[in-house]
Amino acid sequence: MTKKSLMFGLLAALLASTAAQAADKVTFRLNWLMYGFHTPFYLGVERGYYKDEGIDLTIGEGQGSVRAVQTVGAKGDMFGLADGGSVVAGVSKGAPVKAVMAVTNSSPYSLAVRTDAGIKTMKDIEGKTVATAPGEAGLQLLPGLFARNGVDIDKVKILRVEGAGKMVAVAEKRAEALMAGLDNQSLTLPKQGVPLTDFAYSKYGTNTVGLTIFTHNDLIKENPDLVKRFVKATVRSFEAAIKEPEAAIKAGQKVKADLEAGLSLEQLKVGIGLMKTDATKNLATGHFALKDWQDTVELMQKYMSLETTMKPQDFFTNDFLPK
Repeated sequence: MTKKSLMFGLLAALLASTAAQAADKVTFRLNWLMYGFHTPFYLGVERGYYKDEGIDLTIGEGQGSVRAVQTVGAKGDMFGLADGGSVVAGVSKGAPVKAVMAVTNSSPYSLAVRTDAGIKTMKDIEGKTVATAPGEAGLQLLPGLFARNGVDIDKVKILRVEGAGKMVAVAEKRAEALMAGLDNQSLTLPKQGVPLTDFAYSKYGTNTVGLTIFTHNDLIKENPDLVKRFVKATVRSFEAAIKEPEAAIKAGQKVKADLEAGLSLEQLKVGIGLMKTDATKNLATGHFALKDWQDTVELMQKYMSLETTMKPQDFFTNDFLPK
């Protein structure tokens, strides 16, 4: 090796070492246990998209959107993933966080009905039974869904059961419908031999903002460049997953070996289909539309007992998205 090449080698090693030392250690909390639609984040890590932005990312599984908002609000993690409604509710109660990137602008909530139940229109649900778990956000918004589609809620029976019991109730025909997630029960129950037809909230006038990336207000104030870099890497990760969904699933399986490929791929594709709304269809990946937040706040005030004097634009920003 010549003296010149040795010098270049040492310089390259020094630069690499400096870059590694300079990487920001970032923690990110998911909204739930890892499933198909979470895999783009792991694809971004695998392909070095976060590393390219000087970020050493650690992803942690979650225990629900509400808990994610609480954790980031208490600075237990730097970034979080939560639905827009949980961000609105948390911020209204004092959580010092703000949504900085849209993941899914459309709600995943659905009123899923047995295909053999003879329910062809929303009005046909009258006289039928809907199975639900207590406290579901979809259940809280059900009066809004019915009101906006001419359904008399007093003519619908609500069967409250715990956890997976709602799927069992529909499978056993004790209920004709259930509160479902388009990327969850709406996929898993048909795989168990119970075909379903979905009345998606987002398509029946009751949309709320879906999953968002959010962070602490202090981080926004003290290190806006880091927020910008994190958002840029995340946008890049999702755009890659849209083009190569199978690669995203494989990246997820390297972290969680028991991730079932077929179901996870379906979940990812459903999630990708929820990324845009009519208000955001012409906007770049990650952008919010004020109208979607206005609809969310209005629905929550009317049907979910939300009390706030804050404006819809107080809960989110597009300022950190790639220009």
